[in-house]
Amino acid sequence: MISACINIQSNCKSWLRKASMMILALLPILAWYKIPFPVGLGYTLILFLSTYIIVRNNFKINVVPIIFWLLFVYICLIWIYHHHFELWTLIPPGGWLFFLFFLALIGGVLSFDFQLLKRYMRWVVLISAALFWVQFSLKLATGSHVFCFVPNLTGAFTYEGMSYAELVAHQMSGPRPCSIFLEPSYMAYYYVSYLALIWFETNKQEKWLNKEGILIIFSLVALKSGSGMVGLLILFAVKMFSIFWNANIIRRFIMIMLFVPLIIALIYMYVGSEMGQEMLLRTEEFSTEGASGFTRVVGGYLMFDQLTFDEQIIGIPDARNRFGIEMYDGNFIFYANGVQTILLSLGYIGALLYGLFYIILFRNTNLVSRMCIIILFVMGLLESNYLNPYMMLLTIIPCADYHFTRNRLRV
Repeated sequence: MISACINIQSNCKSWLRKASMMILALLPILAWYKIPFPVGLGYTLILFLSTYIIVRNNFKINVVPIIFWLLFVYICLIWIYHHHFELWTLIPPGGWLFFLFFLALIGGVLSFDFQLLKRYMRWVVLISAALFWVQFSLKLATGSHVFCFVPNLTGAFTYEGMSYAELVAHQMSGPRPCSIFLEPSYMAYYYVSYLALIWFETNKQEKWLNKEGILIIFSLVALKSGSGMVGLLILFAVKMFSIFWNANIIRRFIMIMLFVPLIIALIYMYVGSEMGQEMLLRTEEFSTEGASGFTRVVGGYLMFDQLTFDEQIIGIPDARNRFGIEMYDGNFIFYANGVQTILLSLGYIGALLYGLFYIILFRNTNLVSRMCIIILFVMGLLESNYLNPYMMLLTIIPCADYHFTRNRLRV
């Protein structure tokens, strides 16, 4: 029987578990701060802490499924091949982003503590939600956000190469507040990830929609993030199905009689509201070439279709230069969602290995971990999330579940 993710705690020292889980919970915020190092502040913390954890603990290859090591070898070889076997491609193996993903995954599993991670994420959610509603209220009252709550830790960001002053100006002129996050979609992604943890960690159905859950739902609706709403609908649908499946016949009948009319009424009210109309207008972008929605969901597949057969098999190293749009300053604007990025950079082989890796995790973990994988995949179809902090977070949780469950079964 698969164990509950709520009980997962590694044998790592307490201070290491606390430090690791805190950095993991804060990574979606800290990752983008620029420092004098090849990667941002959050990734640098992951680099050194994960290395220390791996060295100090009994690292074995069974920490992750064997298929991951095939993926690791393939990505490292493709990285070397794409860069013409130059010596600098050996360190770090697979390039900085993949190597950091690898370190975060191994270090995160070895130091994993579900309750600590959930507690730290809860702090981030509650603090950011409080600040968001301050901004939201001021926006309604004055027409301006008035405050930018993103902390000024290093004075600059790897995000669009902005300085802190440029980021403040960008946020103050934006249509939607996003609290301590850089974008509304980043905040929505974090909230959806946290909901996956708290809604599916227990079978006690009566506690799933508490004040905290209602606050998060209202915040997601107010954020008006399309991907956030999709994630919320998926989580809600799975939760309702889970409750319905575990209920007796009488409770099922009552649920159908109460919830179906209520859901229809809520959808009708939302679609008729100003927010709902705005979201409906944004869905039309999916079929309009050049629009934001089309670029995020469809554009990458059109790029992939232009590759030769050999390139489609193993991917290409220069998708940004080949398909990006050059700006006045010489930089390229390039966008592909997570799934498209894997196809473009690693080809069908890389996509197959990633798919097998997550399928094995999905089949051997509990509902919390499975929801993390589902959210990761859905967001990968909508957002550019390849090797970003959310991919790290939503992969570490099922990998930890997989590893510690297998260890218990062997005892």
